[in-house]
Amino acid sequence: MSTMKWIAVGVLAARLAAQTAALPSPEIRVVEVTDHPGQSYAMFVPSTYSTTRAWPILYCLDPGARGRAAVEPFAAAAEKAGFLVAGSNNSRNGPLAPSVEAIRLMLAHTHETYSIDDSRVYVAGLSGGARLALGWASQNSNIAGVVASSAGFGGSIPKQISFRIFFTTGVDDFNHDELYRLSRELARRNVPHRYAEFEGGHEWLPPSLADEAFAYFAGTVPPQPAPASKEAERLASQYDALIAKVQSGDMTVLKQMQKDAARSEDSPERRLARRVRGGIFVESMEHIRDLMAKKQYEEAARAAEVAVAARAESPNAWYTLAVAQAGAGYTKRALESLEQAVAKGFGNWELAGQEPLLAKARRDPRYPKPK
Repeated sequence: MSTMKWIAVGVLAARLAAQTAALPSPEIRVVEVTDHPGQSYAMFVPSTYSTTRAWPILYCLDPGARGRAAVEPFAAAAEKAGFLVAGSNNSRNGPLAPSVEAIRLMLAHTHETYSIDDSRVYVAGLSGGARLALGWASQNSNIAGVVASSAGFGGSIPKQISFRIFFTTGVDDFNHDELYRLSRELARRNVPHRYAEFEGGHEWLPPSLADEAFAYFAGTVPPQPAPASKEAERLASQYDALIAKVQSGDMTVLKQMQKDAARSEDSPERRLARRVRGGIFVESMEHIRDLMAKKQYEEAARAAEVAVAARAESPNAWYTLAVAQAGAGYTKRALESLEQAVAKGFGNWELAGQEPLLAKARRDPRYPKPK
């Protein structure tokens, strides 16, 4: 059985709600999965909910296991549309198996607790969560639709797509061009879907688009692919070229991107700059994690320098650089990077206090003191 096909089994096998159960609060709350310590999800239940009928549900997958952050954009729209919304607090970017298990448990528990219409099960995801949601739907005929924010399939497009797809992307999102190109390809294949942009970056869709997503699922708004645009194609090509330059070691690109990204007024140049900075930052941080896991600290420190060059305002980038430098034996540089992290707003001293690679730095009188 594939890593995703168990979902169909989980949905079909789970029991519907006990009719005598007390009605949950319509507010977003954390629900603990019975008999599975550490497993939980955020849950929104419409104020009109009752067990006398079956309800549609939207399952949300956040790349950082932030269930509430995933449910919040949909809550107001779900109240109007009459949807249950559940957001996993355990599914996240990384190894697939833990996310698969978290989704399986969330599915079973929601079906045991609420009255769910299995013909109207939908999934939403952000970034890596969107790729997971699309993969889930592609292998499970019980999924009626997907809200994919800031990422597409991540590989080849399935030959057959039997579910509705609502794509969203910020105009500053580093994955914007991926979603734009995917929408145009689906349009060429005559695959119905809806594409929507918003002012923002790599993030969950705004609440206004949640209304549109539910309306699309209900069939009250039509499919609408990304419009063909020579300007969008030009920016996508420029993005690819600039990313390639940075990957080849040309750091002057990032200096210019920082200037363009800081422009006060929106423009194609500002959008491009913000996409490039975001793309390089995320790529670098992911590369750093791989290198640190292999204890290749010198290489990790160089990758962290690129992350800092892309987003010098990020306290997490400076902290990551400090840890990599400490691992490589550069205590003085690590302390300087920690000072920068603090100046940018770093305050997770519990994390820093437990990091083994910072043990020597913590004994140094120059080690930043928690405020």
